[in-house]
Amino acid sequence: MYTSPSRICFFATCVAVVSTTAFAFTPMSPLPHQPTAFISSSPTIRSTSSSSNSNINLSYRSSLALMGASAAMPDGPGDWEKDQGSQSNRGSGRPQQHQQEDRKTPETPANFLPLESHPPSPQRLSRMENEAKAKSRFLHGDELIELRKYITNLKLDLQYATDKRDTGRIHDLSKALHESRNMDAEYVYANSLEMAEAAESEEEKMEWKNEAQEARECLPQYNLQGLWVGKYGDHGYEMVNVTYVGDTLIATKVTGDKNVPKGEITFTANLHPSAKGRGELDPIELSDMASKQWGHKHLPRFPGQGQVASEGFVNQQWMEGQLILVGEYFSFAWIPIGHQIFFGRPSAELTLKMLKQSKMADFGAVDKGSPNAELTL
Repeated sequence: MYTSPSRICFFATCVAVVSTTAFAFTPMSPLPHQPTAFISSSPTIRSTSSSSNSNINLSYRSSLALMGASAAMPDGPGDWEKDQGSQSNRGSGRPQQHQQEDRKTPETPANFLPLESHPPSPQRLSRMENEAKAKSRFLHGDELIELRKYITNLKLDLQYATDKRDTGRIHDLSKALHESRNMDAEYVYANSLEMAEAAESEEEKMEWKNEAQEARECLPQYNLQGLWVGKYGDHGYEMVNVTYVGDTLIATKVTGDKNVPKGEITFTANLHPSAKGRGELDPIELSDMASKQWGHKHLPRFPGQGQVASEGFVNQQWMEGQLILVGEYFSFAWIPIGHQIFFGRPSAELTLKMLKQSKMADFGAVDKGSPNAELTL
């Protein structure tokens, strides 16, 4: 079954896929447990299920559809924050895809909080005030998607008017196009960087750089720095620290596992507006039901690279991935193997618990393969 990447329903597609066969992995299973064959660069995923003797090949686009419908996706923000009560399914051998068919959300720590629930520091408050002023210039979320559609139509109309040499129409459309583009922070960011590069004086260059920085600070993909926690399948919850080098987002493991240990990069994303492959990634469009639950109809996504490895951090390699923004949260998908991890902000209490568990694991006090196994969820 194939679902267009730009119109993915997060849940129905996944249920349909997992109901056809029992895969040797699930969208929530840990990458490190995959045999070496599964972490090759081959664009196929093969089923070794005892219930089926035939190999199942998924193309990259089919994997993308599976990614969009991943069982790693909670039903909504409330389910992400809500305490699931127990870990009764952990270690029970019950396939994760069955949980998705029952429409249950992944186990979630009670102390996972949305970003705005964290008391901001004075520095953060000052930054938020400056961001609010800058953001008043730009459209965001679903309004931005509609703006970009409008801009596309304006460009077509302008081309038609140019062909007809309709000077009055050309003037009006050019003005409308200029004003509309300046409401798109990503366009302003990219354009300002180009203008700064072409500037002849240092003063002019600095003005354009400041303009670019102001627009960048209004883009959600550039405001993910800090600690996040996601469930790495059977390894449990792991913490990553998001940083930036230029337009590259880098997620480094703060706590790790036997395959990709702490201190190693788990994934990266190229956020530059003209990044290779970016133009092919239309936002994921949610169903009406899902959009009501998440408060967004469209989910922006960006090309990236995810790291996988065998136990002992050997045979490590990078594969195609995507960073997907989901309101105050985000997920990352390893496309060739249909694996996706959903990330949320941890509370201070959870952060301390996980760091303590990880430090204890260094001295053999807990299972190194699951540094947060004893967390109370």
